[in-house]
Amino acid sequence: MTERYPMLPPAADMLRRLPDDSAEPAEGLSRRMALAGLAVLPIAPPACAALADPAFGLIAAKRAADAAHGVTIDAEDEAGYRYGCRSDEAIEAALQAEAAAHLVNRVAWRLARTQPTTLVGIAAVLRFANQIEDDGLEWPSTDTVGPAGWHYQLRATMAAALEAIIRRAA
Repeated sequence: MTERYPMLPPAADMLRRLPDDSAEPAEGLSRRMALAGLAVLPIAPPACAALADPAFGLIAAKRAADAAHGVTIDAEDEAGYRYGCRSDEAIEAALQAEAAAHLVNRVAWRLARTQPTTLVGIAAVLRFANQIEDDGLEWPSTDTVGPAGWHYQLRATMAAALEAIIRRAA
């Protein structure tokens, strides 16, 4: 089946270039094409805002930290098996795994305390928080009740982010 209206813009050589000061429209640029191009403008700012939302960078950082932590745990297990659990290699591997675990916790706390700037960012953080638990992983201080707990801070941060978005929209 042949497309009646191709999705791609016309090739550059199909359009005649005019000087910027010309009042004459470019060949091949119909009013319909110009209006179609303008129709996407209201969509562009929210899409750009979502890309700038810190939530997505923190989610990516948490995934990377978890992956690196998994690698260090595997290396720790391998060193203990190969050289013995009291060997220098096993101790070094354990220190690396501990450092990776601390990084995972630091990133997790940043995620809980950083306000997303878009509704899409808030939804992404909340879904990601559940995904971590669905995958059998834990958040720091999960057994802590009250303001010192990770989940408490996450909820407070997401509520503050929603309030900020509502204020900006008003």
